[in-house]
Amino acid sequence: MHARTGTLQLSPDRLDAALDALKAQMPHYHKAKGFAGFTAMADRQSGKVMGISFWESEADREASESLGAQARSSAKEAAGSGQGEPVREQWEVVFDEKA
Repeated sequence: MHARTGTLQLSPDRLDAALDALKAQMPHYHKAKGFAGFTAMADRQSGKVMGISFWESEADREASESLGAQARSSAKEAAGSGQGEPVREQWEVVFDEKA
């Protein structure tokens, strides 16, 4: 499995608007080949947000790059002026355990 993370630093008072914009992107992810899940995390005090999308293969993750870019852009736009540009990283999931 493979993953992509996107991290944004936003104004804490605009966090919910950014999260709503991110949630609105989810139907597009559900239609994408190899989509295996999405997790969003937020620190409400600092305004830091991280989204993690999971993909069945590296090729599926790469093919979905425009989805990730759109999600990051939508969240940043909904939050107004953020602090810096979104940070995007790619990962191989080497261990995943859920309770």
